[in-house]
Amino acid sequence: MRVLFLARLFAGLKSGLAKGQWEPGGVPAIYRLIEGLAADRDVDLLSVFCVKEPDSRFPKRLRRNIPVIGDTVILPYASPFGGRARRVTAARNEAMHAARMLALAARFKPDVIYANYTNILPAALLARAGYRVVLRLMGVQSHHRDIAAGKAPFFRWQMRSPFAHVVCTEDGSDPAALIPNLVRAETPWTVRLNGCDAKPLPADQVRAFRNETGLGERPVVLFLGRLEPYKGAVEFIEAAIAMLRSIPDGADVVVVGDGPLRDEMEARVNASGVMARIRFAGAQPHARVNLFLNAADVYVSTNMYGNLSNANLEALAAGACLVFPTSDPLLPLDTVTDRLLPPGTAARYARNELPASLADALCQLVRSPEEIVARRGQTGALAQQIIRPWSDVVANDIALLKSVVARRPDFEIWAETNRASKR
Repeated sequence: MRVLFLARLFAGLKSGLAKGQWEPGGVPAIYRLIEGLAADRDVDLLSVFCVKEPDSRFPKRLRRNIPVIGDTVILPYASPFGGRARRVTAARNEAMHAARMLALAARFKPDVIYANYTNILPAALLARAGYRVVLRLMGVQSHHRDIAAGKAPFFRWQMRSPFAHVVCTEDGSDPAALIPNLVRAETPWTVRLNGCDAKPLPADQVRAFRNETGLGERPVVLFLGRLEPYKGAVEFIEAAIAMLRSIPDGADVVVVGDGPLRDEMEARVNASGVMARIRFAGAQPHARVNLFLNAADVYVSTNMYGNLSNANLEALAAGACLVFPTSDPLLPLDTVTDRLLPPGTAARYARNELPASLADALCQLVRSPEEIVARRGQTGALAQQIIRPWSDVVANDIALLKSVVARRPDFEIWAETNRASKR
């Protein structure tokens, strides 16, 4: 089976591929599937990565045999106008990438093409040219809601191409409510959680880590993620400051991650008078992130796009006491999160009343250590029920691609049942 894999060159893949090596970080749904396909003896894989923003490490088109994943093409981002006319430049690059992908497909002659949404244009053109294309969405965002509402006709035309299958991550954005309005009626689709391999660590290892990092006996409140507006990073830090002003020695607050809002967040902490209880750990290797998750008593998510992300699943698997926003049934958003996480598992705060509602929720937990312990117990038990290892998720994705190629009747029945069950 010849598989053409079309992906964005995500930030977590850049440093390794710039050196001609495979050193993935982040985007596990993408890199683990590529690794699984490369390891499958029945698969001949060609991976194509598109650079979607200026990056001097990738000045020209490259084709290399990368250890672990094999034959790989990197398509650069050209900036002929020197940083000016950004929209024109972006459109020009999209067109160039699409043309090169169509040419690669014509030469490679894949049995199936797997494309993530950032390459929707070439995916749509290839599907309309008769190739079997599986489109992958990493959840849905406001852009997709606009498409479903008819506000972006060109993207709607692309999304309604004759894809062989559409796979979407259930990240809390409630994609099952939207996908029927995005794709053709006859297009089979699947919505599912990502995998997660995180597990609770031994108590002595967690204790040693807390001692190493200077985290004492106080409850540890953790924020993990990119420090960006849609992650609610500033709202979190304001809530943490308010909580510590009410309970000065009630908790240690740790922020793991980096991003454009870090300077602003640190400035707010420095001006707050509670800076001794808040620390910024910056970006961390994945193994160390797992240590922070296991050391946390309370894990807070302020993600505005959905709260079943990879980081949140790992916090669930680590057995932290979760603090999540309430759902928005009208949009809808996080209604699946409500179904998967019973009330006793995650404490809730009002998403439209940040940061005050989160500060109140944190104060209640910090003042009730027995509630933290009870919620952690429920979290650990729930994780065993709903989380699957990445190996199972990747195996299912590969089986889906092989089914698309074989066009097996049982696959068609399964796809129809899956689609109907999500309506």
